[in-house]
Amino acid sequence: MYTIDNTDSKLSQNIVVSNKDGSNRLVISLTEGGRVKLYKHENLLIVSDLENSGYNTNYASAILFPFANRIEDGKYQFKSKVYQLPCNEVTNSNAIHGLVYNKTFQLLNEDTRSNSARIELKYIEENGCEGFHFKYSVLLRYIISNDGLKLKMTVKNEDESTFPFTLGWHPYFIISDLIKSELFFNCREKFITNKKGIITGKERFEETMPVKLAKVKFDDAFTVGADMVTLSTPDYKVQINSSLKENNLQIYTPPNSNGIALEPMVGVSNSFNNSIDLKTLDPNKSFEVEWDLKVSCL
Repeated sequence: MYTIDNTDSKLSQNIVVSNKDGSNRLVISLTEGGRVKLYKHENLLIVSDLENSGYNTNYASAILFPFANRIEDGKYQFKSKVYQLPCNEVTNSNAIHGLVYNKTFQLLNEDTRSNSARIELKYIEENGCEGFHFKYSVLLRYIISNDGLKLKMTVKNEDESTFPFTLGWHPYFIISDLIKSELFFNCREKFITNKKGIITGKERFEETMPVKLAKVKFDDAFTVGADMVTLSTPDYKVQINSSLKENNLQIYTPPNSNGIALEPMVGVSNSFNNSIDLKTLDPNKSFEVEWDLKVSCL
């Protein structure tokens, strides 16, 4: 039987979900945008923070909304109006990773069963904020089971005006040996970026699969289908699938790290300006996507 517990501290409020023997375990931070702080499957660490940097710099498992990745100089125009977002990537003067990564989510619902558990979290932006003057809500539904982890994200326009958006998720997968690990993904195009991480174009991607992580360092975005990517490590294999037919995938191997970021996204860097896969949401309308992590231990 799975159980759900709340743990409070002076700095954060976490929700801990686990099966009876603790071999499957999920830790979610309500005060850090509803992110996954830790995910274990059959006692193997799958998703976690990085060893050599903090959440305020690596955004580990952050929920990305209303934009995924970067907005150049934090500036964009929508319906003839110019907006200026805070530039929290100071070195490149970009806005990065949206506006909910540091918001406090509320526990809405929970359910436990013999082989799974579900929790639902919600954040409501009632006033709008700097650079994005719209009201919205974000609903997160996590399901941990004996097969893996699912995240369903639903955003709703609570405003009287249509707004632009993209969204994504930023998990780091912990790997015992990068040299013996590989990626497989069905990719048609790779996006080209400048030194600020802003997309300037795209090109055909013809890398032979699987890609050996010993030979390649990533900081790139790709177009992929519903079967987004498979990561194979010496200890486990994880396959990420999307409920959408067309998707974007950001892959990043941070320096001096024991992990790799595999980021499912709707939209790419600077979508508010280049309109690549940019979405709009009308008042009282909702948009949802589910990402399914199927995990098997080796």
